[in-house]
Amino acid sequence: MFEELSLHILDIAMNSITAQARVVQIMIGEYTRRDRLTVRIQDNGRGMDAATLKRVLAEHGTTKRDRKKDIGLGLALLRQTAEMCDGKFEVRSTPGLGTTVTASMRLSHVDRPPLGDLNATILALCAANPAVDVQLHYLSDTEHFHFSSKEAAKKKVASRPERTWSSEEKTNYEPGRTQKVKRESAAAGCLA
Repeated sequence: MFEELSLHILDIAMNSITAQARVVQIMIGEYTRRDRLTVRIQDNGRGMDAATLKRVLAEHGTTKRDRKKDIGLGLALLRQTAEMCDGKFEVRSTPGLGTTVTASMRLSHVDRPPLGDLNATILALCAANPAVDVQLHYLSDTEHFHFSSKEAAKKKVASRPERTWSSEEKTNYEPGRTQKVKRESAAAGCLA
């Protein structure tokens, strides 16, 4: 079992990217009133047939052919975590359409691992393959949040204003000077 649920998410989503997914959707539902935490990772990758899915769900099953030993524990460990925390685990997969992994568990269960550093997980997935649209949907009793790496990339490019430099700015530009002055003034403030 991983120490944090975000590491389970990272492991399964990286498998989605390996399976040639172009979109990986991660849904986190944290519902205090229902005492339920649901984690769903859905992709549009290669998917698996029934025989492959059965093999992967068995302990130490993997779809990676280039390994000398079958060491795939990701799904088995997430299933163990969900069941240990009074929850359920399900995998649905269709060849050519993708795979959906869902784990739910009691939010207040004493053995439930913390969600962990979800920001680092999403960043790692975005960095692993920038061509993949990594989406995060977070829902709770009182709030919801949506992130898409493709939407963020579009907004970043669209909102970047074009900088025009005057001839005086071009000649007086010293890249390290501003940072050095700020560091020196911050250090002086700490010493005062």
